[in-house]
Amino acid sequence: MPPPSPSTTRGRRPRQLNPAFASAHGLAQRRQQSSNSSSSIVAAATGPARGGNAGGNRNRVDAAIRSARSTGRLNLSSCSLAALPDAIFDLRSGVEIDLSMDSSSNPGSWQSRGEDEVAVLDASDNPLSGGGRSLDDRLAKFVALKTLRARRSGIIEMPWRSAILNFDHLLTLDVGGNDLTEAMLECLPMTVREVDLSNNKLSRLVEGTAAPSGSSNVEPAIVLPSLLRLDVSGNQLTRLPGPMEVPSLQTLRFGNNRIEELSGDLISQCAGSLTSLEGTNNRLRTVPNLLGCKRLTTVDLGDNALREVPAIGPKVVRINLVNNALSSIGDLFSGAQVGRDDFRSELVEILLRGNGLRDLDEDVARCLTNATLLDAGQNELRDVPRVLGYLPLLRRAPLDGNPIRAIRTPLLTDTAALKVFLRKRGPAPPGPGYLAGPDLAAGGGDAGRAPLPTSGRAKSVVGLALVGTFTLDLAGKRLDALPAEIGNELASILTNGDGGTVGGRIKNLNVSKNLLKNLDDWLSAMPHLMAVEASQNRIETLPSCIGDVPLAELRMARNGLSSAALARSPVCCIGKQSSPLVMSLTCLDLSGNHLEWLPSDLAKLPALSTLVLANNNITTLAVGTKDGMESGWREGFKAIETLNLSDNKISDLADLPRCLAACCPLIRTLSLANNELSVIPPALGMLRSLVSADLRGNPQRGIRTNVLDRNATEILSYLRSRMDGEELRAMEAKLAGSSSAAKDPSSSAKSDATSSNGNERAEELKRSIQDVTLQLNNVHLTEAKKYALKKTLKMHKAALIKEERRIRMEAKK
Repeated sequence: MPPPSPSTTRGRRPRQLNPAFASAHGLAQRRQQSSNSSSSIVAAATGPARGGNAGGNRNRVDAAIRSARSTGRLNLSSCSLAALPDAIFDLRSGVEIDLSMDSSSNPGSWQSRGEDEVAVLDASDNPLSGGGRSLDDRLAKFVALKTLRARRSGIIEMPWRSAILNFDHLLTLDVGGNDLTEAMLECLPMTVREVDLSNNKLSRLVEGTAAPSGSSNVEPAIVLPSLLRLDVSGNQLTRLPGPMEVPSLQTLRFGNNRIEELSGDLISQCAGSLTSLEGTNNRLRTVPNLLGCKRLTTVDLGDNALREVPAIGPKVVRINLVNNALSSIGDLFSGAQVGRDDFRSELVEILLRGNGLRDLDEDVARCLTNATLLDAGQNELRDVPRVLGYLPLLRRAPLDGNPIRAIRTPLLTDTAALKVFLRKRGPAPPGPGYLAGPDLAAGGGDAGRAPLPTSGRAKSVVGLALVGTFTLDLAGKRLDALPAEIGNELASILTNGDGGTVGGRIKNLNVSKNLLKNLDDWLSAMPHLMAVEASQNRIETLPSCIGDVPLAELRMARNGLSSAALARSPVCCIGKQSSPLVMSLTCLDLSGNHLEWLPSDLAKLPALSTLVLANNNITTLAVGTKDGMESGWREGFKAIETLNLSDNKISDLADLPRCLAACCPLIRTLSLANNELSVIPPALGMLRSLVSADLRGNPQRGIRTNVLDRNATEILSYLRSRMDGEELRAMEAKLAGSSSAAKDPSSSAKSDATSSNGNERAEELKRSIQDVTLQLNNVHLTEAKKYALKKTLKMHKAALIKEERRIRMEAKK
C-alpha cells in the first residue's frame, strides 16, 4: 500500500485514491516522475547550501512553488538561491491530474495558478550570484505581479525595461540592501505605491541624471500619481530628479547621500500629502519653504550644512536640525503666525544641538507650549528667554556646552530648576497656555520665610543651636541685621560655671537667603565659629573681626563682594603673624559675586583645600597688579584639592597649568567650564592626580566635544598626546626643578613641615581612603579590581588607626 499523502487535513484522515484503480491507470508512477523532475530543476537552482542544508532548501523551494500554484504568492526568501529556479517561470509545467478526493495537495492543471497569476514574489536574502547578479529578465512573465521584493540579495542590476516596465499592476517594489548603481523610476507603472531603493550604490534615479549640468540631455518625467512612500537613503546620490509628479507622496527619505539641494518643485508637487521629510547626513545648504505642507509632521534634516532654518507649518510635531550651521531660528514660523498672541505650534521635539545659535528667538519660543524636549546644547548661546520657564509641558531642555554666563551651570542640565529660575525673571508673555508666575509669597527672592517673632521664640531658636551639631540656622528669615533678642540670648552667660557665653558654644552659622549687608555683629557674638553659610545676601565687604574667628568653611556665594574688597580683607592680609582664620580656612566659596581679578594672596592660605570662584567676571589669571595689589595665579595653594573657576570670562590661563602641576599634588577636581578659552593648553595633561576635569563650554575649536565629555583620565591622556616630545621633556624638567626647590632642606616651609606633628600623614591617609571609596562607586569595575580596591581600603584604614593612635600617645607625652 503506498504511503499517505504528506498533505493532511487537521482533525481527519487524508483521503486517498483506490490502490487498484491507481495501479491500473499508472497514476502513482506518473506522479512520482513529475515530483522527481521538479526537484531536479530546484536542485540546480539552489546549488550547494551553507552548512550542508541543501536538502532543506530544496524542500522549502518545492513547498514555495506548490503554495504559489494555489495562493498566487511565491516566497523564496532565505533559500540560499544562486539564481531564480526555472520552475517558477512555468508553474503549470509538470502538473498532473490528481483524481484523489484530496486535490488540495496537488491541484490539477485546471486549478493551478500560473506565473501570469502570481501577485507576490519575494526573493530576499539570497546570494543571487548567477546570471551576472541580476534579476532574471523572465520576470516579465509575472504580468499580474503586485509586490516584488529582493532585499539583501547582492544584485547589481534590475531588468527595468525588459521586465518591470510590463508590471502594470505593481504596488510595491523593495530592492533595498543590494549593490544597484542605477535606477529607472520612469519605468515604474503609475499604480506603484511604495518604492524602497535604500542602502544601494545608486548615483542616479532616472536615465540621464548622471550627465553634467548644462548638457543637452533631457531627463524623462517621473509620473507616479499613486506613490505614497519613496526611500532612497543610504546611496551616492548628489540630487533628486527634477521632473517628478508625485501628488500623493507622504514619506520621502533620502538620508545618507551627497545631496546639496532639495528641489522646490518636488516639494510643491507633494505639498498637499507630505507627512514625513527625512534627509539626514547630506550636504544640504538650503531647504525650500515648507509652510505649504499642511500635513507635514516630521522634519529630519540633521547633519547637513544648513545656514538658514526652514520655515515649517503649524502641524509639525518633530524637527531635527542637529549639527548644521544655523545662527538663528527666527524664521522657523511665518511672520503672520508669530505675530499672533494666540498662535501655538504643535512641535513636541525640537533638536538644535551642535549649531552656531547665538540666541533662542523669544517670538519663536513663546509658540512652543506643546514642546516636551528642546535640545539646544553645544551652541553659542549667551542666555535663554524667560518664556522657557512658562512652557507647561517642557520636561527636558539641555543647554550644556553653551557659554551662558547669566545662569548657573547646574541649571543648564536641570530643566525643572531652570524653569523655576527663569520664571523669577519676569511675568509670562501675553496669551493662553503658559504656567502661572512665581508665587512671591511662598518663596524665592526677598519674599522668603517670615521674620522671627520678637518674643520667646528667640530663646527657643538659640537653645536648639546648643545641641547636636551646634548650628544656629536663620536662613531665609529676611533679616537685615542681628535681631536684638537673638543677640541678647547669645551674649548670656552659660549656667555651667565656666564663665563662657552661649554664643561661644555655637560652631556653625547659617544666615543664607537674607538681606544682610555685613556680618560684624554675628561674628562678634559667636567668636568660635567653624563654618559660616552666608550665601544670597547683600554683603559687599568682609568684617575685620573675621580674622580672629577660626573658620574652616566660609561660604559667601551670590553676594556683592568685589576683588578689591576681598584683597583688603583678613582672608588675604597674611603677614608674619598669621591670624586664626588664615591658618584654619579650608573651604572658600565666593561664587556669584563681582570678582574681576584673582587676589594673589589667596595662594598663601596654607590649609585651603576647596576654592570656588564660579560665576564671576574674572577675565585673566596672568600675574599683574590691580589697584596696587598683586593679582593673578601664583605658586602656592599647596593644599588645594578642588578648584572651580567655571562660568567666568577667563581667556588666559597664563601659568596656571604649570603651577598646579608643580605646587598642587593633591588637586583632584578642576573646572574651567564656560569661559572664553580659545585654546586649552596641553600642559593641563600633566595634572595626573585629577579625578574630575570639566573643560566644556569654551569657544575653543582645537578639541572635539566628545573628547571633553570623557572622564578625567582620558582627557588628560589626550592632552598629553598633543604635546611633542621636546615640549613634554621641557615641561617635565620645569616640574622637576620646582619639585627639587620645594624639597630644599634650607627652605623654611620645609623645615616647618618637618617639625610639625604627624597630622599630615593622617590627612594623606584620609584622602587616600576617600579616593578609593570614590573608585569603588564605579559600577563598571570588574570583580578582581573591586577586590583589590577593597583590600587597599582596609590597609589604608588600618594605617590611619595606627597613625592616630601614635599621635595621641605623643600628645600625652
